[in-house]
Amino acid sequence: MYLQEADDGVRGREGVVVCLTDRGNGTSRLILDDVMAESGTWRRKPFYAWNEYDSALLNEMSLTDDDYQRIGEALVARLLAITRRV
Repeated sequence: MYLQEADDGVRGREGVVVCLTDRGNGTSRLILDDVMAESGTWRRKPFYAWNEYDSALLNEMSLTDDDYQRIGEALVARLLAITRRV
């Protein structure tokens, strides 16, 4: 992934939003929600998925390669599904 110098403004009508919450018990929850664009804002659609991780490992970016792969696969799989490409 790379950062572009200029944004062309093109976006899909549907997408996935990812957020992170501290559960207060040494774990953090990574939540993926479907969203839909409506009049320039994103509206949350039904919940998609979540998983909990050890907060210390997450803070240090020390999750396993398998964990990172599962996160990426879940994100791309959902984007493909909501855009009806699979």
